[in-house]
Amino acid sequence: MEIAITLIILFAAVFIIYKNIKQKSSGGCGCGKCSPKRK
Repeated sequence: MEIAITLIILFAAVFIIYKNIKQKSSGGCGCGKCSPKRK
């Protein structure tokens, strides 16, 4: 059961990071190579 919870958390983290990278590469934050301080 603990392995399943860990996999779910890991998948969620990877999905959030992937979404952020995709948004930055498409110019979502305005400059493309801005500092990751903005959430």
